[in-house]
Amino acid sequence: MALLIVALSLTGLVRTSSLYEVGDSNGWTTTMGLDYYKTWSSSKKFYVGDILLFQYNETLHNVMEVSSQDFELCNPKSPLTIYQSQNELVDLNRTGHYYFICGVPGHCESGQKLDVLVVDPINESNSPKPSEDPLEVLPVDDATIATLPYNAASDPCGWNGLSMLFLFLL
Repeated sequence: MALLIVALSLTGLVRTSSLYEVGDSNGWTTTMGLDYYKTWSSSKKFYVGDILLFQYNETLHNVMEVSSQDFELCNPKSPLTIYQSQNELVDLNRTGHYYFICGVPGHCESGQKLDVLVVDPINESNSPKPSEDPLEVLPVDDATIATLPYNAASDPCGWNGLSMLFLFLL
């Protein structure tokens, strides 16, 4: 069994969970502006099994997981979950969007809201797509690909240390 785990790890089929501190060193606060948490989350890729860490002053803030409609309206009246400790860990255990707001009046409207899109690490093509994708991916034909510089990392016939180790383990 250990050999199988090692082999899967080497082929990229097993990944470890990542811990994300929401807002990085700024934490969960109202002082960062309207789009801060939207920018923060869009710069990362979240997978099933990752963990969010919300750090905040529990006398001033809270964290509520809400529906997409309540997220858009900044409505704290029917939360799915309420978190109220200053160091809250939230396990991202399914694909799709997770919506978080601060339920203190005026805080969500000031930008203290977070939309996290979680994808399946093994089958990303079947994972939900972001509702707003700032990058448009255009199709590329063979002629365009032929003009690109050679990338040895994408060569399917290239042997590296990991593939040699994998072959040795089998």
